[in-house]
Amino acid sequence: MALSKSALAGIGLLGFLAACSSDRTPPLYSWRDYPEQQYLYLKGQTDHQAQIIALEKDVQKAQAKNLALPPGFHAHLGMLYAATGRTDLAQQEFSQEKTLFPESATYMDFLLKNLGQPAKTAS
Repeated sequence: MALSKSALAGIGLLGFLAACSSDRTPPLYSWRDYPEQQYLYLKGQTDHQAQIIALEKDVQKAQAKNLALPPGFHAHLGMLYAATGRTDLAQQEFSQEKTLFPESATYMDFLLKNLGQPAKTAS
């Protein structure tokens, strides 16, 4: 029994679609609550400690699934630690950001250099 060209094309299409649907690429980064936390921070709608708790939970969840944290995550967490006076943890986070994302080195070096110094206000 021979199959028509249209039947063969239909079978080929079904095979292709089945292969595409089963090919799930895992996410590159574990974003979790990070974008929302950044947004709330920039709008001034959350306190530093609440953000630290939320982001520390994200770290644990990402580690449990063996996923990387996105660019800026460690820098943001470091700035939160610095704002709460935990400069040792801030230094660790800035260094981690610099290691994972070398393109951030200039900014991380700036933050590390100024860590613990009072913020300058614009005149």
